[in-house]
Amino acid sequence: MIKHLVLLLLMYCSQSWADCTIKMVFKLGDKSPLMAAAPDNSGIFEDLYTEAAKRINCKLTITRLPKQRLHSGLKRGDYDFYPAASFSKKRSEYLIYHDNGLITSEYGISSNNLPEISSLNQLADYDNLIWLMESNSSKSEIAQRLGIYSQQIKYVNIDVLGEFVRTRPQYKYFYIIDIEVLNTFTLLNSKQALNNLGLRLHPKCCSEQKKMFLAFSSFSKHLSETNNEYFDQNKNLSPENQVSKAKTNSIAFKFFSALKALKVEGKTKEIYERWNAAIKK
Repeated sequence: MIKHLVLLLLMYCSQSWADCTIKMVFKLGDKSPLMAAAPDNSGIFEDLYTEAAKRINCKLTITRLPKQRLHSGLKRGDYDFYPAASFSKKRSEYLIYHDNGLITSEYGISSNNLPEISSLNQLADYDNLIWLMESNSSKSEIAQRLGIYSQQIKYVNIDVLGEFVRTRPQYKYFYIIDIEVLNTFTLLNSKQALNNLGLRLHPKCCSEQKKMFLAFSSFSKHLSETNNEYFDQNKNLSPENQVSKAKTNSIAFKFFSALKALKVEGKTKEIYERWNAAIKK
């Protein structure tokens, strides 16, 4: 009888893993080399997360949606995770964060009529300043705290920012861009491209190199949470100081472990460098 029960349990587990699908959701716009514009999903994220899912006998699906709709889906547990997300207190109510193995940083880009910015706090000193950001951006919490007016639109890139600057020169515009996207723009355009668009770069305003974090839905069927014994209530909430963490028997934890293994093996770096090399060609 015991052997029969063990066999049934093994068959059930085997079937569960065979049917395992991890659902990633990402915004529509072009974020190459991380991910191309929808419906093209090619890029670092697709390769990295497909390999991590494969290592735990799961398959990866990718859905592209406007940012506000995808966050609504994550709140409901319709999708499992977002591949790279900035932390915010509001988002931490329905997401837990985990290091995806990539290193990133953020730069500021503004209209030429804004002086050099080395701290976001300085933005509050300027009249007629608009912080341009995508809808449902975590940066809105920072702008609100600093008392800076922000304008949220569906999609922002350097060309969109340049168009705002060209058509509304009476304002000072500011935008934060991921280093990966900035590097792609730099590789594909001349050294004078930013200046030609009426823009300037602020390399010291926003962040040093830091870990990139995925955000996993707390309502995903693949995530079971438990108290994080390392949580320090005397420190601010952050991706590295969260109230809860994934249970070790959950698919989410196994997925995180696979990503860690890919980083240790150098596979994550290999994927990153391959896609950057492809852009140079």
